[in-house]
Amino acid sequence: MGDTEAVLLENPPMRADKTSPFSPPHPSAGSLAALVALGAATALGFLFLWLQLVLARSGGSAFCATDAAASCTTAWDSPFASQIHRVSGLPLAGWGLVWGLSAFALPLLALLRQAEGKPQPALVSATRLLAMIGVAAVAMMLLASAVMGVFCVGCLAADILIAGYAGIALFSWAPLGYPQLARAATWAGLTWFTGYVALLYPGLHTPKPAAEAGRAAISRVTTQGPAAASGTGDAERDRRLVELVDSLELPLKQTLSDALAIYRNAEPIRSPASARTNPAPVHITEWTDIRCDHCADLQQTLLTLQEQTPPGSFSVEARQFPLDAECNPMIERAADPVRCLAARARICLAKHPKSEAFARLLFARQKELTTSEVYQIAAPYMERKALESCVGSPETKAQLEEDIAYAARFASDGTPIVAVNGRKGVSFPPFLYAMVLTGGAADHPAFASLPPPNPNAHLH
Repeated sequence: MGDTEAVLLENPPMRADKTSPFSPPHPSAGSLAALVALGAATALGFLFLWLQLVLARSGGSAFCATDAAASCTTAWDSPFASQIHRVSGLPLAGWGLVWGLSAFALPLLALLRQAEGKPQPALVSATRLLAMIGVAAVAMMLLASAVMGVFCVGCLAADILIAGYAGIALFSWAPLGYPQLARAATWAGLTWFTGYVALLYPGLHTPKPAAEAGRAAISRVTTQGPAAASGTGDAERDRRLVELVDSLELPLKQTLSDALAIYRNAEPIRSPASARTNPAPVHITEWTDIRCDHCADLQQTLLTLQEQTPPGSFSVEARQFPLDAECNPMIERAADPVRCLAARARICLAKHPKSEAFARLLFARQKELTTSEVYQIAAPYMERKALESCVGSPETKAQLEEDIAYAARFASDGTPIVAVNGRKGVSFPPFLYAMVLTGGAADHPAFASLPPPNPNAHLH
């Protein structure tokens, strides 16, 4: 072998792109630039959704607050989304922003290194791993949405961007493989963790759903403290009411002010002859649909009120307003037999001493509930044949029609519908707690510190 050949083997010629002929292939600059753009667009999309969430929970109206089945606010306030926020400190939109920032940073760094003639295969693999995470997250969210029966229309654009990102990183880059996988996992984990830490503070200070935050406020004011100025004639009730108002963050104070205005401005409506009478100073009438998330929240609120107030402070009359045209002429679509069956079953068990427990069990399984499960849950309280007979009886049909006609008099556009002592109210926990403390009076001195009500407020 000649000297020239020996030199070539020891020092093989460099390619025009300054990489060794034995270096693994790397992606084109164009594909990297496309991923940078897609990552940036996704991050901006989730940032916008996060800001919309804050707006919605601060008393405003989000751009995607459409009907309950296709509303981003319904999806954001779902038990699944609330649990993620509670456990991790970030709302779902915050986690989307973490992904978008990482999806922007990794290909940008790879593009810069490649422009310097120093491509790093680990960055390519890290980008592909991040694309896998994005696809898995989108699939999980779509599955959760299907189970909950809601769909976040505002999230659709972000999902499309993630799909485009994955199309390049996973499919167009398939020949690149996953070189330096361990190092790539470190890169992906580091960018992900950095984004999470950077966003944790705003995540922890993002307003929680009004019902959840309201129940927490009620629980906080049950501790002992100094008495407040007289208003109800009971120093302890006055103290709790003042502490409740003072403890609320500004968006929740606005919601309480709006709720009180709705109640003050409402005309009393005479109840049907079949209405349950109760000597309690506050009588709450509720109309619910078994699939309604906010109706399930109302059940938790009423349970909290029972735990935090003396026995006999208020009574509850449960009425039905199923959101299905099969049994409710005020609804246009009929697609879910569970709604009407559950409403009729609750009517049949209304006089049973365990009727509230039956309702809570139904609401606990509201998303996956089937017709057979309605009967299974009711079995300890009423034998199936007897319940089937009651569900199909003219008496139950007449009672449901009365419930719907009574609800219509409160001019509500959704559930839950709430009345307090015959006047239109809302399901906001601090409002209901305040009504119980004041005996239904909306002019307590503690309310003077609330901001002016918003005449366009939309509350249930």
